[in-house]
Amino acid sequence: MMMPANFSAISENEMTYVNGGASLADILAPSLEVKNWQKFNTNMVTIIGNSFLGKYVENTVGVLFNGAYKPGNLGNAWLTGVKGAYGTGYDAGFGKHGDEQTAGDKFLNGGNGVLNAGLRMVGSAAAIYNLATGTVKNDASEKAWKVEF
Repeated sequence: MMMPANFSAISENEMTYVNGGASLADILAPSLEVKNWQKFNTNMVTIIGNSFLGKYVENTVGVLFNGAYKPGNLGNAWLTGVKGAYGTGYDAGFGKHGDEQTAGDKFLNGGNGVLNAGLRMVGSAAAIYNLATGTVKNDASEKAWKVEF
């Protein structure tokens, strides 16, 4: 009997099955759907907001109710935080620092400062989102308060 050139006669127990096994997609994590990405984004905003929440409350409620408020203090507190983020970002910039700065170095450092000031504002927005969508814990109802005379 004549067989084609690419034919190889093997016994049944030597056969390898290619159908019915697990594929790479079955082994890896399931694919993310839109609802998963929405949950991921919500969780990221919550994490970022939580990290900025204390500073945000201090710069708003703390300034308003610290006993020394005067008009303009609230804006100054916010601007001071943004300027601080810009300065920190500028100091951590990629360009040279000090007297040997070129225009390019100032541009790189300034860009990094603007990036950090922008991220500071995003963090404040995330804190506002947390305050708008979450429930604040009430210490008066959560703790056993002792009154001693």
